[in-house]
Amino acid sequence: MNYRKIGYILLTLSLVLIISGGFSSFLIGLRKDKENTLNLMKVVDDEFEVFSANTSVFENFREDLYEDVLGGIICEQLVQNNKDITNKFSNYENLVDELNKSVVKLDKLCKDVYYPNSSTNNKCSNYKDIYEQVNNYFVGDVKVYNKNVNSCNSGVTDNNMLIKEYKTKKQYVDYNNDKKYDGKEDE
Repeated sequence: MNYRKIGYILLTLSLVLIISGGFSSFLIGLRKDKENTLNLMKVVDDEFEVFSANTSVFENFREDLYEDVLGGIICEQLVQNNKDITNKFSNYENLVDELNKSVVKLDKLCKDVYYPNSSTNNKCSNYKDIYEQVNNYFVGDVKVYNKNVNSCNSGVTDNNMLIKEYKTKKQYVDYNNDKKYDGKEDE
């Protein structure tokens, strides 16, 4: 009989150890998941800060571009400053490309993820709207410039005086898939 009691005690002790080990393992896994989530939230926050800074640079550059190039410039100025203007548009497009790098990173961090922090979730939902606007502003600004160029070129008879349009492969996008093109102005 004594062996039976010892067997029950050992069996009970084994079950208690197995259950407590499983519970301990569960808690450790939960803690690691929480740490990973906090680390990912920090990465999202940091990448969004880079994205925001680049967006501000884009906005300032766009304002300057409107003052210098798109806001009431005359044909002679377009001809005289064509190389500088082309460089400005190239730099302008590079700013959109820099934003796109952050967007690719944010896409990976935010795709099908819901974070326990509302600020991080807002960043994950807002960057798409912002990028859509930036890209569409750029495309629209190129169209405005090219329209001005074509208007100036329509009265030119000397082919040496023709101004070249700015060429880009960028097109209007609906990046947030809301069936609207934020930042696209009516043409």
